[in-house]
Amino acid sequence: MICEICGSTSAIVRKATKSFGSGDSLVVIEGIPVVHCPKCHESYVTAETSRQLDRIRKNRRLVAKARPILVASFEQSAA
Repeated sequence: MICEICGSTSAIVRKATKSFGSGDSLVVIEGIPVVHCPKCHESYVTAETSRQLDRIRKNRRLVAKARPILVASFEQSAA
């Protein structure tokens, strides 16, 4: 795959998981194809992937399956 940033032919597609929103509007999307370039160290999603992410986020109640998840808050310890 060709990197759209530097033009290298060594770009690869990796799968990622990302959360969007919070509280009742939280949705976690798994299996997002992210292009990663080992030469320039950039990672990005294609325009088509971005459109699909927007579609999933807008229709999350119709396309997502409810699953229980653990949620932790990051709290910085006093040092």
